[in-house]
Amino acid sequence: MKNRFKTREIAVVGMIISATSFNAIAKTDWHYSTLTDYTQRQDTITTAQFLQQAAIAGMKEVLTGKLAADKATDKKIKAFGQMMVDDHIKANEELRLLAKLKKVALPMSNPEGGQRPDGRVDSAPDNLKDTSRTKNAGGEAGNTGLAQKTINETTEAEVTQAINQLNNLSGSAFDKTYVEMMVSDHQKAVSLFEKAAQSSDADIKRYAGKCLPILKKHLKQVSALAGK
Repeated sequence: MKNRFKTREIAVVGMIISATSFNAIAKTDWHYSTLTDYTQRQDTITTAQFLQQAAIAGMKEVLTGKLAADKATDKKIKAFGQMMVDDHIKANEELRLLAKLKKVALPMSNPEGGQRPDGRVDSAPDNLKDTSRTKNAGGEAGNTGLAQKTINETTEAEVTQAINQLNNLSGSAFDKTYVEMMVSDHQKAVSLFEKAAQSSDADIKRYAGKCLPILKKHLKQVSALAGK
């Protein structure tokens, strides 16, 4: 009789332990799932954010590339600067058309003489300035508001600052600063376009996928120039 009660007690205890273990595992799985979902959400980028960030980044490559083509003392750096101008003007024009299709407003205040993101000079740059850069944080396609700044995003003020910095340099100091700037910028650009290449928007995914090999090639070339 006592053995029967003991057996029953052991069975009950076993059920309690099993239930507790199951709840613990389920709780762990829930936390893991929640953390994974959060991480994935943090790693995504909206259509508007990508278009706006890519526009400013592309504008910077064109403007600084023109300076390098003109001021660099190293012939290889000069050639790289000119390649930045040629490749990014083309990519920026495609980006502008894509933004128009998605009804997303691009940042269009113009540093240094009214330069547009596509590399052209506007005849009335003051008319295009928009100081409300953080409105409509959602910034999805169909929303003409500009999204809030995210980590590693280049702002228009930073573009102007970079141009001013390069304008004040010459010789080997210019070459070194420009090359280091391009390494950093292209690391950011590759990261940005890799995220966009995973977009659920087929047009964004296609554009990012088309540009990624070019950006990676640029990064490889400028890293070689930097001796990295």
